[in-house]
Amino acid sequence: MATETNQEKEFIIPTKYKTPVSSNLSWPIGAVELTKHLTDVPQIEELQLTFAPSYGAPQQGKLPVNLLVIEVRYTHPPFIGDNSWELNIYPVPRNMRAKIREALTLHGFKLIAEWLIDHAKFSGRASNLRFTGIWNSELDELNFESRDNVLPEVSSKRQNNKQ
Repeated sequence: MATETNQEKEFIIPTKYKTPVSSNLSWPIGAVELTKHLTDVPQIEELQLTFAPSYGAPQQGKLPVNLLVIEVRYTHPPFIGDNSWELNIYPVPRNMRAKIREALTLHGFKLIAEWLIDHAKFSGRASNLRFTGIWNSELDELNFESRDNVLPEVSSKRQNNKQ
């Protein structure tokens, strides 16, 4: 029987919520694999994972061209709860999962890690930052977009105006 003293516990980004999905949808990545790709980011222990509901239902059986796959979000002060850094994973059509997973592995996780490292300096500042991975089903490619809304820093020191 292994004990904690002789077996190091492996850190996994905690999952806040996992939405049930239908049989034609699948999660493109799991918590363990995602954690392995992001172990070197400074916010690793601040991140919280949500397997979120998909946005929008297919119209008349036709899939949307652009599918939201993954989103990294920093909101301070947080809207809900006490965690500012969030990762949202969205379900994808089961028949597209392998291609989306491959794109995440080939370049997506690297881009996400770089974005997190570049934006670590905003921890604790009033901000709303988003980095979103979107799958284009017509071109079979994963693209990312960033939206950064950062309030300017305000000094807490008062300056004396001497005349």
